[in-house]
Amino acid sequence: MTSVSDLIVASGQVKGGKLHIRNRRAFDDQIALVPERWELEITVARQRATRSQQQNSYYWGVVVQMLSDHTGYTPDEMHAYLKTKFIPKRLAVNASNGIICDELVIGGSTRTMSTIQFGEYMESIRQWAAETVDLYIPDPDGDTREYEQISQPKWYRASRRG
Repeated sequence: MTSVSDLIVASGQVKGGKLHIRNRRAFDDQIALVPERWELEITVARQRATRSQQQNSYYWGVVVQMLSDHTGYTPDEMHAYLKTKFIPKRLAVNASNGIICDELVIGGSTRTMSTIQFGEYMESIRQWAAETVDLYIPDPDGDTREYEQISQPKWYRASRRG
């Protein structure tokens, strides 16, 4: 028996005022599995590019690596710290009466950030580093290749995909 997912995602474009869904046959096959009694929510949102590979390389090879070298924390620890500081995600646990009984702040995700959001995130970090920990992180448009090659072992660069 084939089951239906609670989430069906499709992409497409509006042409002549009509929605044209890519891979329409697969989409229709998925919709055909949805029970008729289900109440559905339909959202149409513009797709945006997520952070670029170039941004990701600069972030891990320069921003995180320089802060890691400066503070003594591992790159993964520094990444976790930066996410918690600059894109905090607040979690709360409610008791059965609805009253919050515990709270925690963790770092949000950078994985789905647009190129603009990720650029703003890195700029906030660069400004904070200069003002707070007295560390100048070079501009991403500058030549950062020398720092990346000297400071980052090959095994680490290969492990930082995405």
